[in-house]
Amino acid sequence: MAKTKHKRTKTTRLTLIGFAFVVIVIIVLMSHHSEVDEKRSVRPPFEELSTPSRQLLSCISLVDRSISDGLHKMGVPREKILFLSTQPAYKNDFQWDFSTIEVTIPYHYDIFRVGKEFRDYIAHLRIPVQIAVNKKSRNEIIYSVYCKGFYTHRVTLTRDSPHVFDRVSSPKIAIIIDDLGYDCAFASAFLAIDLSLTLSILPFTPHTRSIARKSNKEGREIMLHLPMEPRSYPALNPGDGVLLVSMDKDMILDILNKDIGEVPFVDGVNNHMGSKFTENEEKMMIVLTELKRRGLYFIDSKTSPNSVAFNLAKKMEIRAASRDIFLDNDLSESALTIQMDRLLTLAKYRGHAIGIAHPHKETLGILQKYQPILSNEAEVVPVSGLLNY
Repeated sequence: MAKTKHKRTKTTRLTLIGFAFVVIVIIVLMSHHSEVDEKRSVRPPFEELSTPSRQLLSCISLVDRSISDGLHKMGVPREKILFLSTQPAYKNDFQWDFSTIEVTIPYHYDIFRVGKEFRDYIAHLRIPVQIAVNKKSRNEIIYSVYCKGFYTHRVTLTRDSPHVFDRVSSPKIAIIIDDLGYDCAFASAFLAIDLSLTLSILPFTPHTRSIARKSNKEGREIMLHLPMEPRSYPALNPGDGVLLVSMDKDMILDILNKDIGEVPFVDGVNNHMGSKFTENEEKMMIVLTELKRRGLYFIDSKTSPNSVAFNLAKKMEIRAASRDIFLDNDLSESALTIQMDRLLTLAKYRGHAIGIAHPHKETLGILQKYQPILSNEAEVVPVSGLLNY
């Protein structure tokens, strides 16, 4: 009897131990999944911009608006104020887009008077901005504009300039919406805009696959927004699936293939951050070789002035392009309007232009506002329609 009771007690004890073990395993697994889910739900920054860079961008936006509004108030038609190009610039941990602007002054205007009014208009801004004259003649004046000591604009005033252009009758524009994956509602709102927007989706986010499937169902072109190492890594982390310069070929390919596998129906790739990685020709060669093997195109987001990605892709005969304008680094309405006008003007001048935007409510609003304008004055196409220019 005592043996039976002891046996039952032992069995009960083992059962309780087993049950406790199972409970502990379940708790550990749930905790692990919770940590993974929490990690996946934390959205990394959209851009590489630091607080000082954002302050510089605000200064640049004021200068942009002053150039556009000031010259227009002087009687220069807006279509004669051409933002010809923007190129990424980087100095002392500050990042910005350097702008080249050409203004055609009507023949009967005094170019020196316009130039003086232009300088006065800029000088009255309540920001640290300086203007230097690089060239001055009866038919042309070239200014260099410095915001907070950084060279940000090159402005050329010409009278009856030989550069006056015939606007392209049907320019093409591609607009990429980057950094999707963390908010289904935002993705749906962009899909609801009656424009052929290209959606670039981050890997390993809570809604990567569902947004890709819905975008494909809506007939939109889909890209992988591929995380790449920025200069300030690891202080600035692009998120899961990031490619680092320190990785060897096998690791880069392993992570790249996992990233691609995360996004169904992917047509191409553009870099998320990547100011350091896209400057490294050896590492970019590994990535681009794999993209070529898979038949995927590459868009250089141009987060670094020293990026080798686009030129290397062309040499490798990969379908590729590079962005022209970031549309929403500054979310003020005036800055967004200037960037949209700049995108449209550049497309009319050159025949094509590529803009990159992000899932902000302000960006959504400006695209909704410009939808009829873009539809009437240009053709918005998937970015694959503007490759190899």
